[in-house]
Amino acid sequence: MSTASTIGAWPTKFMRIAGLELSIRIVIGAAIVWVLAERFARHDPVWGMVSVVIVSDTELNASLTAFRGRVINTLIGCAIGLLALYVMGPESWSILFAMSVAVLASNNFALTVPAWRIAPVTVAIVMVPGLVLGSRTAGIPIALARTAWVLVGSAVAVVVSFLFALFKSLIHRTPQAVA
Repeated sequence: MSTASTIGAWPTKFMRIAGLELSIRIVIGAAIVWVLAERFARHDPVWGMVSVVIVSDTELNASLTAFRGRVINTLIGCAIGLLALYVMGPESWSILFAMSVAVLASNNFALTVPAWRIAPVTVAIVMVPGLVLGSRTAGIPIALARTAWVLVGSAVAVVVSFLFALFKSLIHRTPQAVA
């Protein structure tokens, strides 16, 4: 195989390896979230598993950036959703209004540009249980549990990324010459 064909094949090979590594990271993180959810009675791991997917990356710094954006925007969305649920009640229009407020807050104050979408999604996650149950307060435990699992899943993704980075650094470490 010539050098030119090796160089031409490299990006494709690298992308396959990075995709495989990312897949392994996500499976490990999702499995950890699943096991944690089983330890707590009646908790649904889906929000934590989704967060593992969103925060996972093959580079630790990218995972940390995604984690920061996820946490900030999750907290913004949760606060706006709970406030809107209490002030405006469990109405369809109040969810839409709160989602737009979350977009504005995230874009203007959070300064986590790639993750701004998380805030309005969190508003929906927080407010929909109240709408379904027809109560300002009945859905709050569900909303807070979902928000907690989003944060847990995000943290698990960062821990998995850190462990992979540590493992990679140990593998790529050059042996020291014995004097």
